[in-house]
Amino acid sequence: MGDVRDSVAATPGQTGILFPKEPRTFGSGGSAGGGVNRVEAEIVDCEVEGILPADLDGTFFRVGPDPQYPKPPQFAHDIDFDGEGHASMFRIKDGHVDFRSRFVRTQRWKAQRAARRSLFGMYRNPMTDDPSVAGLSRGTANTQVFFHHGKLLAFKEDSPPVVLDPTTLETIDDYYTFGGALQGETYTAHPKIDSETGDLIGFGYEAKGLASDDVEVLSVDPQGKANWHTWIKLPYACMLHDFAVTQQHIAFLTIPLVPDLERMKAGGVHFSWDDSVPSYLGVLRRGDDGANIRWFPGPALMCTHTMGAWSEGDVIHVDMDGAEVNQFPFFPVRGAQHADEGMAPGQIRRFTVDLADTTANSFKTEVLFPDVMGVLARQDDRYHTLPYRYGFMLAFGATGPCWTMVDHHTGEKSVYAPPPGSVPSEMCFVPRSKDAPEGDGYLIGIVTRKMEGGRSDLVLVDTRDLAAGPVATIKLPCRIVGQVHGFWVPGDSLPD
Repeated sequence: MGDVRDSVAATPGQTGILFPKEPRTFGSGGSAGGGVNRVEAEIVDCEVEGILPADLDGTFFRVGPDPQYPKPPQFAHDIDFDGEGHASMFRIKDGHVDFRSRFVRTQRWKAQRAARRSLFGMYRNPMTDDPSVAGLSRGTANTQVFFHHGKLLAFKEDSPPVVLDPTTLETIDDYYTFGGALQGETYTAHPKIDSETGDLIGFGYEAKGLASDDVEVLSVDPQGKANWHTWIKLPYACMLHDFAVTQQHIAFLTIPLVPDLERMKAGGVHFSWDDSVPSYLGVLRRGDDGANIRWFPGPALMCTHTMGAWSEGDVIHVDMDGAEVNQFPFFPVRGAQHADEGMAPGQIRRFTVDLADTTANSFKTEVLFPDVMGVLARQDDRYHTLPYRYGFMLAFGATGPCWTMVDHHTGEKSVYAPPPGSVPSEMCFVPRSKDAPEGDGYLIGIVTRKMEGGRSDLVLVDTRDLAAGPVATIKLPCRIVGQVHGFWVPGDSLPD
């Protein structure tokens, strides 16, 4: 279990620590309010309701932000995305499920643990850090986990990956650069694995420093050795949360969340929304020099997660979820004191450009499934770079959040809607077997039971009949740490 003594006197005469109770503060409500977790746990043989498929063998890894310490008063309104990475895993084999969670021991986490207080100020704003941490990585490794070349990699897009042990979740390398191949300061939380070669393709934006317009592109083979490396320049410095990879191309959509240096100098967060600048879709042939990228302008859009992408000759298609407004209300609108209230749901948008058309001066976009609103688009990960049929989203249905599966060939939709008082997080697709057809398998993810004190369950739903509900529910006795993203690794890929 975690050390409940991790504390520092907040004021003279006060022992321990206390997170603020006010809404929209970092870790608001603390332990009692659910704003933090901070418990490293282990359960051997979780309770299972229903029947786990007899041949289901693998691990569902997940990670999310978990505030380690409250911020000093001047940074109390930092965003929760600045919490330390807290990873968890469910190992499923032979009908048994074991659970484990661990903080990611980043350079930042270790420094704060030693000092027993917060040392890093506002989100992605090094100007607000304690002088004692100068030169340390600010990375929190709190956004996504991938398994590749035998390593479990934890990502946060402002820093290089962190390597975790896939069996214990212990931190092995707190600043991983693929054997020195990664030259820049950042790496995406959303790399892609080539469906044919097994290569891992990723990038880093603001790669040459704060607010730079430099993007580093890196591909490594299944053994982790670099086989393509280049640099590109953006039309303007901005957030690039996700991208698309096909067999022939890579594509980036610029989001008009721009580094706001003036706000950072005043102690604020890194980004501001500025839709006075357009979005651009940049397309580069894989293997080319970055100078050959072509940028196609279009309307300002906030699209943060790629559902799927493929190329047909010189034509590239990219499907992402997104909206026409700022979807992150914790980032301010430039020129305004506060962002819009609420989280704007996205729609599945298809972007298309034809590189053979030398006169093309904009990207084409259309909304697919107009009645499906949601976030966190996913697909069958075996089709990252190929034409695909099925996509998945955390959608917002008539009765609340739900998991939705869309069929791009037939236009059909299917839905798993948890019972009232149950809130699902992002799901991950698990193939029924190694060679199962696309989309044939299970959706797996956490459902929070709001009416049971916020207790967490892991549910497994068959894609052949989502409406039937879980085939198995792994019941946990408590609330576990929240997540941003998760990743399924089949058992035959894991170490013994």
